[in-house]
Amino acid sequence: MPIPAEAGVPNATSPGSLLGPKGSVQGGAMAVTWDPLQNGNDIDGEIIAAAQKRQIKNILKSYVGMYDSFSELLQNALDALDRRCSEDGDGYKPKLWIRIDLAENSFSVVDNGVGFKEKEFKSFLAPNISFKDGRKTRGNKGVGATYIAYGFDSLTFATKGNGYLFCGEMLGGRTWVDDENGIVVRPVVEETLSSSQTFDAIDRGSYFRIVFGGVNSRPKSLSWYQATTAEQWLYLLLIRTPLGSVPFIGEAESKVTFDLEVISQDGAVTSISNAPPSYMFPHLKIKASINLKDVLDYQEKALKDGKDPGALPSKYSKLNGIYEFFDTGKLLEMRSLGVDEDISRVISEFSVEAYGYFSYSTSIWDQLNDSVAKLRRGYRILRGGLQLANNRMIQGDLIVIPLTSNTGYQNQAHILVHFKGADPDLGRKGFQPELRTAAEAISVAIVNRHKQWRSKLLKTDSGAKPEISKELELHEWVKQQEKYESDNPLVIENKNFFAPVREISITSIPQSEQDVIVLFSQLIAGGVIRGIRLLATNQVRQYDGIFKFSIKEPLANHVFDKMTNPLGVEELHHDGERVSAPKILEYKHSLDGLIREFENGEKSEKDVHLAVVWDIGEEWKRTYEALSLLDLDNIHQRDFHGLTHVLSSGNTRLYLIVLKELVAYLNNVDGVQDFQKVMYGGGGQ
Repeated sequence: MPIPAEAGVPNATSPGSLLGPKGSVQGGAMAVTWDPLQNGNDIDGEIIAAAQKRQIKNILKSYVGMYDSFSELLQNALDALDRRCSEDGDGYKPKLWIRIDLAENSFSVVDNGVGFKEKEFKSFLAPNISFKDGRKTRGNKGVGATYIAYGFDSLTFATKGNGYLFCGEMLGGRTWVDDENGIVVRPVVEETLSSSQTFDAIDRGSYFRIVFGGVNSRPKSLSWYQATTAEQWLYLLLIRTPLGSVPFIGEAESKVTFDLEVISQDGAVTSISNAPPSYMFPHLKIKASINLKDVLDYQEKALKDGKDPGALPSKYSKLNGIYEFFDTGKLLEMRSLGVDEDISRVISEFSVEAYGYFSYSTSIWDQLNDSVAKLRRGYRILRGGLQLANNRMIQGDLIVIPLTSNTGYQNQAHILVHFKGADPDLGRKGFQPELRTAAEAISVAIVNRHKQWRSKLLKTDSGAKPEISKELELHEWVKQQEKYESDNPLVIENKNFFAPVREISITSIPQSEQDVIVLFSQLIAGGVIRGIRLLATNQVRQYDGIFKFSIKEPLANHVFDKMTNPLGVEELHHDGERVSAPKILEYKHSLDGLIREFENGEKSEKDVHLAVVWDIGEEWKRTYEALSLLDLDNIHQRDFHGLTHVLSSGNTRLYLIVLKELVAYLNNVDGVQDFQKVMYGGGGQ
């Protein structure tokens, strides 16, 4: 008699028993086993399709960067070139051709690498299919191609070589993935004719082209980047994609070159030929940057020669920045890294290397972006922060360097930490916590090392706009200054000042801190500012100068009159002369420079009583409130003749003389009132 089945368990002798594709006898019954990685032919096709769509959708969610699409195409092309280099040897010339068509909204890459075999080509778009080894190649997870195929609605791709030639396109991939109602038919690859003459001309390799657009694709339009020329796109691609390849220290220079062609929306074509794919390290573009190793080598030699190692040549002073490369051994020698077992283990296991650049001012990044890269203003494509890289390829966005003190330095330093054989997360998100922790510790150690050299090697941050793109010869500087004077005259039209000539000696708008000092001194000498008495000016010590507030006879000279004495005080609260105790004075071209020094801890806001600047800048808005004394409603707040603003934050109070606004005020007191009220209304922003 058959044994009765328990509730919910099929009878062992019934057709629905525990028999299956494979089995083993357990307790007299055949136990079913199966391979969970094999779908089997009897599973419903719709279930498989739904599961695949969910899997693809999860992959797409892991790609959130604005450069991910470019990065995936470029890393695959570079890996294909590397593989063919190892196969073909010295006679092979690896090459990429990149084309950006803003009118068509497309990005395409052709490489003369290994190409695909037929079986590879027909399967590589599927999730988790990869032909990379992960140690020598830039990517290895097999999700990038899936992202390219299904993250956008128009993909054209082709391959040749290995006895196989095919060109096809896949349309509507993103629309199918985003379809929640199951009404969009799953797209397939359809054979098409090649649309690339460059691909047609190579003997072996691949071609990929994405046309952007669609609701959820990123980017929707290439116009988002506001880059319209090959020169501008070069900076974007070298800094934010694998095209900016990061070499390992001591590695032979890559033989790869690339051509870049950009077609603007109005059809204008610009191009760059035979460029090397190399990361744009800041010192390569910022003039007056020096390798700290050269300084240390000089000091070591001086010591051996019996000379003073601290007496450095002038070429090692007033620099824009210092930089340094660190191999694995050098990192482990750094005290703060070598004593931490977890961090030193990561450094050793992944053969970590690093690069550090420390700039004298964060304004360097603006100048690099605006004047050298010529990108949209305020878009710091290269800036301070921590950049991670793995297997020659940068990964993810910049990370804030986690300093616990002198936090302003985290924006002055650009640190790159390079792993070998690490395993980043899906998409382009980042690394495992222990790798990131190690990288952050490395970045802090490098900043702490470099900041010690700041005062000895780097310029003082005056807040003035730095000039990093060129070095001017003397006659060029003279010619440029003549033109600047013509284009930017400094005129004080108020007839009550600078009698009898009624003009100021400095004839053009200040460009530097020294110009600010000259202009301020003339305003004091000319009696325009009457409440300040200078004791000393010093460009060597920590602070720039010493002054006293001063009220001297005749006292009527200090009292406000809109026409004859607009910088006066509304009511004099003293019946005789008065001179204050000595106080600290700081000069800057822009107040931004002083704010950054406060944030870095280089100078204390509690020590400084008066700042004389040409321009008030923007950075004060983060921490301070500003009261305008040029607003006629606030004249009663002016404590001493000549002050233009008061900056306050908590328990600190800083007087300002903002010369740019002072000059405009003297020329037209009523004309600046709207600006002063809007800019500083309510005591600040």
